[in-house]
Amino acid sequence: MAKKRNDFVVVIKNQTAWQKIPYREMHVDNNLIVCQKRLFPNGQNKRLLYIGFGEGHNLEYLAQQGFKCSGTEIAKNQLTYTRRRFQKAGLRANLHLINSDILPFAEDFFDVVIAWQSLYYNSPETLKIALAEIKRVLKPGGQFLSSMVSPKQKLLCYKKIAPWTYQPSPITKQERCILTCLQTKQQIRSFYKPFKNIKIGYYRSELFRSPNFHWVIYGEKKT
Repeated sequence: MAKKRNDFVVVIKNQTAWQKIPYREMHVDNNLIVCQKRLFPNGQNKRLLYIGFGEGHNLEYLAQQGFKCSGTEIAKNQLTYTRRRFQKAGLRANLHLINSDILPFAEDFFDVVIAWQSLYYNSPETLKIALAEIKRVLKPGGQFLSSMVSPKQKLLCYKKIAPWTYQPSPITKQERCILTCLQTKQQIRSFYKPFKNIKIGYYRSELFRSPNFHWVIYGEKKT
């Protein structure tokens, strides 16, 4: 029970911040498209879970690729926005508002799980809970794609409050959030050890803002 309570507290802290952040009218992330095209290009009849779908721009793209989409989000305003987006586009998705890392889905249910620019909004302890839940809902051999930040991402990994644990800069309006920032591939493999065939890459940019660095991590559920 202690772990679940800690999980709840961390999510509530992050949820409070995200519900105050205005919409940004973002576009589909090209880095995600590249990964999807390479790793799971055929979405027909595949069940996909998107954790932390935000404004739904990436989720809408995936639904257009034929995936049977589900999603979880901690901010109610983002959930409402995405439902309207899907209704306007004539698309369907099974969307859930959650307040913990415990996922409201059965075991061995999804072919693909994506947590893009969302999974790192955890403490190291709750990140382990989230990864265990992702493994639980994936089918044997199912595919998992995520991105994580490192301390090179200065705006998000701004104030270190514990090992691997940071709070963002006030510029982001997320200064009360809690993030896990992993610095090395060895650290990533330690957290992602419930999965097999792990592949680690990254993308970065330094135009018009402070350096942006995200790890890209792929794995599969052990059979």
